[in-house]
Amino acid sequence: MPKRRSKFVCQECGYESAQWLGRCPNCGAFNTLVEELAEEAIPERTLRKEGASPVPAPQLRRRPLQRLSSGFGELDRVLGGGFVPGSVSILSGEPGIGKSTLLLQVAGQMAQRGQKTLYVTGEESLEQVALRVERLGVEDEGLLVLAETDVTAIGAAIETSRPTLAVVDSIQAAYHPLLTSSPGSVSQVRESAAHLLRIAKRTGTVLVLVGHVTKEGFLAGPKVLEHMVDAVLYLEGEAGYALRLVRATKNRFGPTGEVGVFRLNEKGLEEVPNPSEWLLSERPQPATGTVVAALMEGHRPLLVEVQALVAPNPFGMPRRVVTGLEIGRVLMVLALLERHLRVRFSDRDVFVNIVGGLRVTEPAADLPVALALLSSRLDVPLPSNVVAFGELGLTGEVRPVPQGEVRVREAKRLGFAQCFGPPEPKRRTSGHQPLWQVVSTLAEAVQQLGLIRPTK
Repeated sequence: MPKRRSKFVCQECGYESAQWLGRCPNCGAFNTLVEELAEEAIPERTLRKEGASPVPAPQLRRRPLQRLSSGFGELDRVLGGGFVPGSVSILSGEPGIGKSTLLLQVAGQMAQRGQKTLYVTGEESLEQVALRVERLGVEDEGLLVLAETDVTAIGAAIETSRPTLAVVDSIQAAYHPLLTSSPGSVSQVRESAAHLLRIAKRTGTVLVLVGHVTKEGFLAGPKVLEHMVDAVLYLEGEAGYALRLVRATKNRFGPTGEVGVFRLNEKGLEEVPNPSEWLLSERPQPATGTVVAALMEGHRPLLVEVQALVAPNPFGMPRRVVTGLEIGRVLMVLALLERHLRVRFSDRDVFVNIVGGLRVTEPAADLPVALALLSSRLDVPLPSNVVAFGELGLTGEVRPVPQGEVRVREAKRLGFAQCFGPPEPKRRTSGHQPLWQVVSTLAEAVQQLGLIRPTK
């Protein structure tokens, strides 16, 4: 077979060159020329063929979508019910977060249920994979392991063995032999993924690619990679914590708001079906600066502990240290407390932490953060049976947040006696109304909890 030629194409304007250039002669952009395979010219007469006829929408018949369980209910929740045959997904995350461990467990459990699976490693030797397989307890004849980085060889192995699931770890380590650029480059990642995608669609194999992330936390490689695949999953977690979260930022076969909760131990990743109870299992007795927040992760309610520490600063430059929250929202809450409640924080060090290593982006954490800060500043402990949620506006009002009923129901299930939150529009009468303490302003919440202002 004759060797296909390559060309260098500017990603900004489309200018083509036979060799790499540091600066595009057409648009003047730097470092935008990327190597691509040159396509042969196709005669126009070969393009004039009759294609498929369009079908009116009422004549479409939706066939039931087949699903394959991954063996983890939490992962199936994120995927929308399980893998779809012929689908292509990519799982990315920080180094050492557990991507390879999770996918090897999935491949092993599917093999133990009688399905043939293929695990392709491009970053580890077969001996290293063997040690992990033994540690995870997923040894089975149906689990095939291949150490290869050439995508043409990987594709040939998939077409020959026809596995139900194929895992390629990682797409940044794979390369296409017709390209001269190094593995991990933009062109190599794009062409390698496209080659494997075509094979997966043709054979009906579920293909899962492992992807690296940049220092900003985004998927490494060309943005087109996310458009090519059917699902983009992220495995998140903080170093030093056992908690791991799987999120979907794109899913053609299910919702993108769901989250799967796992914990990492010596036997791999283990599901956490009741994350609220697990996160609050080691919560101390009533102490200053701590309160439970009722948050939402997708369609799942999650109760987490918010801790705050306010300490005097003798140096005149107060510090603001925030873990698990956006520091901008914490600074806004501090400004609200100073402006509307006349509580001074400008001469104090402030530390805020979300227990368990979670990263919270929901505005409903505003009210719990404010209560925890006040509790620490005034040295007044809050009752241990209190939950709070609500977004704070700049005028001091507590604004409604979605799915308030679900949050209160989760608090009642775990035995909490009071849940402070904003009123929900079109709120229906239910059995847990007495638990819901409706507050409209931050000052009202502070008054109902019995927090007093410090003396000047």
